[in-house]
Parts: sequence; structure tokens; C-alpha cells
Amino acid sequence: MEKYLHVKSCDSTQDLVKEQLTLHPTENIIVSCDHQMNGHGRGQKKWMDSDGTLCFSLSLQAFKIPSFTAMELAVIVCQFFQQKNKKILLKWPNDLINLNGKKCGGILLQSFAHQYIAGIGLNLFFNEKEFGGVFDEPFSFSKKDWAQELGQFIRDNRFQDSRELTSEWMHLCSHYNQQVQIMENEILFEGKFIGLGPYGEAQLQTESEVKSIFNGTLRLV
Repeated sequence: MEKYLHVKSCDSTQDLVKEQLTLHPTENIIVSCDHQMNGHGRGQKKWMDSDGTLCFSLSLQAFKIPSFTAMELAVIVCQFFQQKNKKILLKWPNDLINLNGKKCGGILLQSFAHQYIAGIGLNLFFNEKEFGGVFDEPFSFSKKDWAQELGQFIRDNRFQDSRELTSEWMHLCSHYNQQVQIMENEILFEGKFIGLGPYGEAQLQTESEVKSIFNGTLRLV
């Protein structure tokens, strides 16, 4: 069964999903909010909340190659907006980028009770130096309705084949064949981004070799 919960404000929708799974361990859970006060990004980063921000979390099973799960969800989010005639792109490993090159969303996963909780943060509209929105102009919308629609779209459009997923991710990649830097465990790697490895790792062509990087923060050179 699917259980939807929408609240006016909370510290973290992922924490509320954990609470709901403790009470209803066999149900699929989606929790959304109007305002998230203490949302998390990757690492120690915080997710910024605004009127144009959509924040929700859902419980789900991992992709058959678990390390691809967040990338799978990012692709499905892009497909959702394609249906609304808006194109967004991907930045390794799981950032969503608008056509102005600004981050407009991201996916954060954590494991809980033999499954995953996916936290999804999206700026439907937003504009500042580093971050942007999917849409160019503000508009009125129901955060509850959008979260339920997108959450159900994710559930209905999971990938089965890792080759198809990899191909679609690469089609949406914003930095394919470009020179990038990736910081992993305080070590800086630089090279041309040439694709994904079998576990979703970044493949960088350096001066001497193809380097596989499994985690880190990517930026264009």
C-alpha cells in the first residue's frame, strides 16, 4: 500500500519517513512538506528552502546494482520534467542541473530497515548565484500535489536494465567529454569525463590512465 503524509513544516522529511516505516514497515511511504527547516545535502551541506522548493522523501527498494539507485532516481526525475516540456541535465553523481548550468536539485539516499529512503530536493523556481530553478518564472503550485505526482511517477517508471539506465544517464549528462575535477577523500583528480563504470563510478581519462572514482564532488575545470 501507498501512504502519503504532508506536513506544513519539519526538520527533515527523511526522518519522518523513518518514523512512518517504524509504524508501517510494509507500506510504501511518501512524506512531503511545505517547509523543510533542516534539510540535508551531500556531505555536510544543507539544502536551502524557499517558496519554490519541493522537498519530499520516499521509501523504496534499491536498484539491482544498489550504487546506481540515486542515479536512477535522478534520470526518472528528468523524465518527469520532460513530460512537462522542461529539460534538465545531470551532474555526476546525482545532481540535477538546469539549462543555465545551475544546480536545481539533488537526490540523497540512506539505508533503513532493509530498504532505502530517498530524499529529493528540487527548486521548481529559484535564482541566485549558485542555484537555479527548473522553471524560469515563479508560479503557484501545491507542494503536496507535486510531491505525490512525482513520487508516483518514480514508482511507476523504475528501470530494470542497467545498460538502459547507463545509456539514459549518459544522454542527460551535462559534462560528457569535458575536463573536470573530482575531490574524493581530500584527493583531487582531474581528467576528461568519459562515462560511467559498471557500478556508476565516474571514469576519468587522465594523462596516463582511465581512473575510476566512486565518490566525490565534481566540478568543471
